[in-house]
Amino acid sequence: MERNDFFGLIASGMIGALTNVAHALYKRTCVGRRELLIRLIVSLLAIFPSYLLIEYMDIERDLAFIVGYLAGVLGDRVISEIYRREKEIFNFFSNKTGTGK
Repeated sequence: MERNDFFGLIASGMIGALTNVAHALYKRTCVGRRELLIRLIVSLLAIFPSYLLIEYMDIERDLAFIVGYLAGVLGDRVISEIYRREKEIFNFFSNKTGTGK
């Protein structure tokens, strides 16, 4: 992957992460700044596995940008599912009290 393609992948992933955050704000699924920050960080961290996938599979440029965008948008969905199942972890990170079940 060339340098311009790498920066394009990062930019498309960041746009996907911002889209994810905007959607969460629109649907009011994030109630606090800490939850919003966690969602943004996880979405941004999801760009790294997409880079590894693109390098391993030698995906062409246009498809690489789409993969980066989808990783940014859907990156926290997997984590959200884990949080849904393991609510205590999410409560610990967001400083909520109670069992959450």
